[in-house]
Formats: sequence, C-alpha cells, structure tokens
Amino acid sequence: MSVMDTIRENKQMLRLILFCAGLVILGYFIAKSGILENYQILFSVNIPLYLLAISSTLAVVFFRIYRWKYLCSQYGTTISWKEASVVSVSSLFYANITPGKIGDIYKAYFMQKGHGMCLTDGISMIFYERFFELVILFFAACGIAFIQLRGITVIMLEAIAIILALLLLFYHKIDLILHTVKRLSGQIPALKRISFDLQIRKMPFSKIVGVLVITIFSLGFDFLQIWIVALAFGYLLNPILLTIFFSLSILAGLVSQIPLGVGVTEGSLSYFLTFMGVASTDSIAIVLSSRLISMYFVMVLGFIFSKFASDRLIEGPA
Repeated sequence: MSVMDTIRENKQMLRLILFCAGLVILGYFIAKSGILENYQILFSVNIPLYLLAISSTLAVVFFRIYRWKYLCSQYGTTISWKEASVVSVSSLFYANITPGKIGDIYKAYFMQKGHGMCLTDGISMIFYERFFELVILFFAACGIAFIQLRGITVIMLEAIAIILALLLLFYHKIDLILHTVKRLSGQIPALKRISFDLQIRKMPFSKIVGVLVITIFSLGFDFLQIWIVALAFGYLLNPILLTIFFSLSILAGLVSQIPLGVGVTEGSLSYFLTFMGVASTDSIAIVLSSRLISMYFVMVLGFIFSKFASDRLIEGPA
C-alpha cells in the first residue's frame, strides 16, 4: 500500500469517527430534550408556514446558483442557468459530507473538466464564496457581545477571527506564497515532477462587492428560514437575537470539523433557543425541522444533481 493510499484511508477513518461522534452528541441532546416522550410535538407544526420555510431554503439555493454564475462571468466563463444549477447544487452534496466543506472544491474541478477553466480560477471563486460567508456569520455572531460572553463562545469567535485573518493574509500574499512554493518545489525531488505554475486572479473591488451582496441575500433567507420554522411551532422569536444564535451554531459546526456539523450545530442551536425561552422539547423539534430542510433536503437535491454533473463531465468541455 502506497503512502497516498494510507493517508486517504486515514482521512476516511477520521471522517467516519468525527461523523459518529456528531451522531452521539446529537443523540444525547435528543435524549435530554424529552422529545422522545413528546414526539407528537413534531406533528403540531403549521404546514403552510413550514412550506414557506422550504421556499426560503429554495431561495438560498437560488442565490448560491446566481452567485456562481456571477463569479464565472467575472472569470471569463459564461455558463447557462442550467449549468450553474448543476455545479452549484451538486456541490452542496460533496461539501456537506466532508469536514470543513472541503468537498466544495468539486466546483473548481467541474469547471476545469466541463468548461476548460483554469483550476486556480475555480478555487479563487470558491475562496470569495467561503470568505464572505464566514465574514457575515462572524459579524452576525459578534452580536453576542451585546448580550453576554461565555468562555466557549469567546474561544470559538477567537478561532473564527484567526481563520479570517489567515485567509486575508493568504489572499493578500498569495503571489508571494505561490512563488515560494514553486521555488521550494524545485529543491524537493518528490515535487519536481509537479507543476506549480499557479496564479490566483484577484477580482476588482467593484466586482467583489457584488459577491458580498449576493451572499448577504443568501444567508438572509437562511436566517429567515429558521425564524419561520420557529413561528410554525408557535414561537415568535426576536429575529436579531435568533440570527446571532443561528450564526453561532453554524460556526460551531464548522469549527468542530464534523461533516454536516452533526450534533454540534443542532445541540448548540437547541441550547440557544432554550435561552430565548423556548421549551427544551420544542427547541429540538424546531432545530430538527429546520435542519431537515436547510441541510438534509438540500443534500438530497445535491445528490440528485450530482448525477447530472457526472454526465456533464463525461461529455467533456463545452
């Protein structure tokens, strides 16, 4: 067995361990919430409002598709709505089953194989997507400072702030970093065969603002979705406070590196909802109902679209 095979197997094992750990955490919160004895609460949801929440999730998907189409146009590749939908939605499956959503790199691979786009251009586009999502979630979560700060919350926000700072440094010094990597690769025998002729193309500021605005709309509908789900269970929650807690729970899931943030996201959001006065059984019902459409429903869509993406890659560049 080669070293690369060993590393691949170790990564798969780590992914499985993390996912199982997340399931254990989720099971703990479900058991402690008392919803197993009061499962009827799940059937008390207001169906019209729940359908409205599903529509909000579909709006999130739409803005992600539009953002990718917009980014492609900025990097000199015009793709149709159908193509943008295939690559964006299918990537939701690959991103959510991998730690830290690293599976999102699939979009860059798709653009290279299906449209002949430079791989680094695709990675640059993904960088803009992820960076602005993190920035918005981070600043939304920082609203906790006006409520109260606890140890674990401070640590998590500090970790995200460090990640953002590193991303900014990486983006600002990317040319120097790539030049250094290319120079060092020539001195390492194992890397001499690998081409490091990479260049990250930065977008002008006026175009970057467009990505930010689209991302704000995308996350805005995500925030709206959880608020509508809570309303469907009879709770009219403070939207600002809910946005803060929702952002914190998403960041907690990302920091945990558990695929889908299973257990960590649900558990933290359930805890925050009880802090807002929601009964423990109702809080886990709201969280599970919200995650069902915002994560698992979207994953099923991604899985279905991934079949179309595979067929498109077989066809080759457009």
